[in-house]
Amino acid sequence: MIQARRLELIVLFYLVPLILFGVRHAFAVLVIPALLICSAICLYCLLGDSTFDRRVFTRRDKLKPHLLHIAITFLLCGTALTLLTAQYMPELFTSFPRNKPLLWGVVMCLYPLLAALPQELLFRVFFFQRYKDLFSSSQSLIFFNGLSFGMFHLFYANWYAPILTVLGGWIFAYRYTTTRSLPIVALEHSLWGNLLFTIGLGWYFYSGSIVIR
Repeated sequence: MIQARRLELIVLFYLVPLILFGVRHAFAVLVIPALLICSAICLYCLLGDSTFDRRVFTRRDKLKPHLLHIAITFLLCGTALTLLTAQYMPELFTSFPRNKPLLWGVVMCLYPLLAALPQELLFRVFFFQRYKDLFSSSQSLIFFNGLSFGMFHLFYANWYAPILTVLGGWIFAYRYTTTRSLPIVALEHSLWGNLLFTIGLGWYFYSGSIVIR
């Protein structure tokens, strides 16, 4: 059973990203629909698991004790990322809200629901529930969870997306480990995602850029 589950993990979260990278030009327009379908399948599996704690979907009691840490991490690292983008990528810096303010507003509203939430359901809630017994410690679980999150972003065919998402994946995995709350980790993910699209780095997470290249 353990060996089969380990093989499943390797195939789904490490081999599939490499396959997607190879077909990225054909698959680019299907990213969001595929994400929603996969997250729906994961939700179905979770709800059918008698050992799964459904309070994960509504738990908010850990928000207050984690709010300061979330805010400090976001302000310090987000400010550093913003300054680096302004310094070394001036052509991209805030180009999205400046050039397409209406579309930027739509993204700010929809990203949390159509990207952050389903990704956290898939990569944190499902991943942790199904594969937690394969890891000897929470640290190794966090490490490989963040790594798999970054590997799926190889799809965008640039170095920025996987590097930033490995780092982000470690943050989100730690947050989920300590809160066991989908709303809290999705909120933190949304903050970072909206920041990236606002300062200009969202270009490296935009599937349309694959088609253009």
